Amino acid sequence: MDVSKLWGRHRQSNPTSPQQFYRAVLLANDLVSKVLSIRESELDEEVDGTELRSIQHDNNEPRFTTSRKLTTELLAQTVALGFSRCDPKISSDAAYKAQELLDRLEEINIKHHRLKNKRNLSFKKGDVFPTARIYNHVLNCWSRSMISDAEKHATALLNRMASPRTEGVVFPRPDIFSYNNMLNLYAARGNVPAAEALLKKLEESENGVTADVYSYTIVMNAMQRRFLSGKGDRYMKDPQRAEELLARLVRKYEESGFTEGKLCPTSVTFGTVLSMYAAADRLRKENLSMNQSRSWLTRNVESSTQKIVSDVEYLGWGAENAERVLEWIIGLSERERRSRGIDSADGSHHHASGHDMFIRPCVQHFVTTSHAWANSGKGIEGAKRCESLKNRNISLYESTGYAELRPNVLLFGSVIDAYAKANEEEESAEHAERLLDEAENLFLRSHSSNPNERLSNIVYNQVIDAWSRRSLPMKEAGVIAGTRAENVLRRMMYNFRITGNEHMRPDVISYTGVMKAYINSPAGGEKALELLDEMNDEYMNGNRGAKPDTKAISVAIDACIKSGLSTEAEKLFSGIDDSEKSIVMFNTILTGYKNEGRCNEAESVLRRMITLSYEGYANCSPNTLSYYLCIVALSKGKDEERATRGRILFNESIQRYRGGDISCEPSTDLFNAFAQVISHSDVPCRENEVLTLLEEMESNGCTPTLESFNILIHTCSRAEANDTRNALQIAASAYNALDAAGLTADSVTYMSMIRAILNLMNDSEGKVEALTALFKKCCEGGFLNQHMINILAQDTSADEFQSITGMSWSERSDALHIDSLPFEWSQHSTSQRKN
Repeated sequence: MDVSKLWGRHRQSNPTSPQQFYRAVLLANDLVSKVLSIRESELDEEVDGTELRSIQHDNNEPRFTTSRKLTTELLAQTVALGFSRCDPKISSDAAYKAQELLDRLEEINIKHHRLKNKRNLSFKKGDVFPTARIYNHVLNCWSRSMISDAEKHATALLNRMASPRTEGVVFPRPDIFSYNNMLNLYAARGNVPAAEALLKKLEESENGVTADVYSYTIVMNAMQRRFLSGKGDRYMKDPQRAEELLARLVRKYEESGFTEGKLCPTSVTFGTVLSMYAAADRLRKENLSMNQSRSWLTRNVESSTQKIVSDVEYLGWGAENAERVLEWIIGLSERERRSRGIDSADGSHHHASGHDMFIRPCVQHFVTTSHAWANSGKGIEGAKRCESLKNRNISLYESTGYAELRPNVLLFGSVIDAYAKANEEEESAEHAERLLDEAENLFLRSHSSNPNERLSNIVYNQVIDAWSRRSLPMKEAGVIAGTRAENVLRRMMYNFRITGNEHMRPDVISYTGVMKAYINSPAGGEKALELLDEMNDEYMNGNRGAKPDTKAISVAIDACIKSGLSTEAEKLFSGIDDSEKSIVMFNTILTGYKNEGRCNEAESVLRRMITLSYEGYANCSPNTLSYYLCIVALSKGKDEERATRGRILFNESIQRYRGGDISCEPSTDLFNAFAQVISHSDVPCRENEVLTLLEEMESNGCTPTLESFNILIHTCSRAEANDTRNALQIAASAYNALDAAGLTADSVTYMSMIRAILNLMNDSEGKVEALTALFKKCCEGGFLNQHMINILAQDTSADEFQSITGMSWSERSDALHIDSLPFEWSQHSTSQRKN
C-alpha cells in the first residue's frame, strides 16, 4: 500500500472519517515499529557478537538508485506526518506516538554510529539517519496537540535539535519549519507574547535561521484570533500591532529589491490585517460595553481601560484603516512592477498566475474592505464607500488584467448588503436592486468553475432583506415592501429555471425574507400562509433548501398575529415539536392573546411554558415579557377577578427572579401592566394600591416612567365617592412630582388631571381655578387635543367653559374644533392634527 496516497504530499481526495484516518495511521505505525524492532535487534546482535542469520552486505555494495529510497527513516517520517494530520480531538496520543518513533530512530542511529564493525548489518547509516523533516513532523504534532504539556515537549525537542550532542553524533539542526511549528504552537494556545518574542529572535537570526513570510503570518494570525475572540484578553490595538509586523516584513522584502521570495507577503498575509480592521468597528462597540459592565470588578482601572479601549474614537475607524491598507497594497504592487521593469501599460503579466512571487491586490481584499464599510455603522456614507471600492476593483482589473482582481459575486454582494442596512429609505433598497441588475449582467450566464463567479440565491436574498427592512408599521409601506420583495423572489425563480443553476434556487431564507417584508401589511398573515404552502410544494418537488424551518414558521406566526389571524397562528404553533419551540414563539402567541384580551388562553400558554421548562426545555422558560403580556391580557379582558389573578402572576414573576431566574428580572413595563389591571378593576381604594405599587417599583430597582404617573392619575380620576379627597391629593401630588422626576406631562397626563378635577373636586370656584391653570399649562406645552375640549364643554357650564378656555358660548355651540385654534396649542398632542 502506498501510504502517501493517504496523507502524503500527493495524497488523493480522502473520503475517510477522522476516526478511520487515525486508525490507518496507527496501523502504519505498528508496521514501522516492527521495522524499527528489526533494526534494533540487528544492532543488539552485532554488539553481543551473535552471528546474524541474515545475508551479510558489503558497505560498499551498490544499492538500487531511485530518486527517493524507501528507507527506515522515510517510513518513520511518513508515519510522523500522518500523526501530524490527525484530528487532535480524536488522537490525543498522536504526538506521544510520533515522539516515540523519533526517539527510537535516534537511538538506532546512535547505536549504529558507535558500532565499529558494521559489515554484518543489512542497512547503512543513511537508512536510519533522522532528517530535519521527521523532527518537524513531530514538532507539528506537538503544536496541534491539545494536551497541557505540549509546549514543554515541543520546547525540549527544539532545544535538542539546537544543542550539540554528547554522543558525538551529528543530528539535524532546526530550520525555519522547526521554528514556524513552534510559532504555531504558541499561536494555537493564544500565547501571543511568546510568539512575538520568538519572531523577534528569528528576525535577528536564531541559530543562523531567519524569519520568513510564514513566520510573520503565524504571529499576525495569533493576534487576529485574540482580537476576534469574545474573551476578556482582547486588545483593540492588535490591528495596529499586526500592521506593524506586516510593515517590518514588507520593508525587508523591499530592501531585498523585491527578490527574496521567502519574504514576499501573500494575499493571506495582507488579508489578515484587512480582516482585523474590518472587524474593529463592531468589536469596539462590544468592548466599550464590556468595559462599562466590568470596570467595577477591575482593580487596575487604568490598565483595564488601556487594554479594552484604544484610540478608536469614531464610527468607521476600522473601515478607514482597512481602506488605507488596501491602498498600501496597491501602491506596493505598483512599486514592485516598476522595480522589476514591468510596464502596466503594455499588458505584461496580463492575467498573471498566482504561482509566481509577486505582490498583487486581489478581489478578496476589496470584498473584506467593502464588508468593513458595510458594517461600520456609517449608513448611506458607508454604502457609497462600498460602491466606490467595487468600481475601483473593476477599474484595476481592466488596467492590470490580474486574474486575482477579477470581480466576483461576493464583491457585489457586499455592496448590496451595505445598501440593505444603510437606512430605512426606499431609495437604498432601489439602489440595491439596481446593483443586482448589474450583477446579473456579469454573472447570470457564467459557467466559471469558481463558485464566487456564479450567481447564487445569496445576492437575491440580500435584496429581499433590503425590502424587508423597509417594511414599516404603515399600511402602504408594508404593502410596497412585501410586493417588491416578492418580485425579487419570482425573478430569482425565473432565472433558476432558465439557467438550471441550482445555487440560484430560492431557499428558506428567501421565503422567510419575503414573509418579513409583508409582516406589516394588512394581508401579511395571508401572504405568509401562502408562502409557507409554496415552500412545502418546493420541498416536495426536490428543493431541499426550501423546507420551512422554525424561524420561517415563527415569522409566519408573527405575521398572522399582526393580521388578526390568531387561529391560524395557533395551528402553526401547535404543529411545532416542543423541542423546537422557543421563548420568542411563545411570546408571539401571547402577544396575539394580549391584543384580543384573551387572558385565560394567555395564562394557559404561560403554564405550558413553565411545564416544558421543568421537563428540560430551557428555551421555553417564561421571561419578564411573558408575564407582562399575560398581565396586559388581563387588563384588556372582562374577568372580575383580574386584579387577584394579576397579583398572582406579578408575584410569581418576582419570585422567579429572586429564585435565580434572571430572565424574569422586574421591569418598569411589568409594574405598569399590573398597575393598569388594578386601575381597570373594581378593587376598593385602587388609587392607594397603585401608589403602593409605584413605591414597590422603586424598591425593586425600576424607575417610574410618565406612563406610571399617568396610570396613577387616571386611577385617581375614577375614585369612589367616599374617597375623593384622598384621590385628588394623590393625583395632584403625582402631577406636581413630574418635574422632580425629570418628566414632562403629555396629553394623557392633562386629560387625566382634567377628569380628576372634574370628578373629585366639589368646590366650584376652586375647580374652575384649577382647570384654568391646567388648561393654560396644557396649551403652552402644545398638548391640547379635541377630546379635552369636548370633555370640558360637556362637563362645565357656559360661563365656566369661557372662564377656563377663553372661548365664548357661541363658539362652543358651533362645536368648536381644534383646527380653529392656534397650532402651537396642539403641536405636541398625541392626537395632533394634520397640517
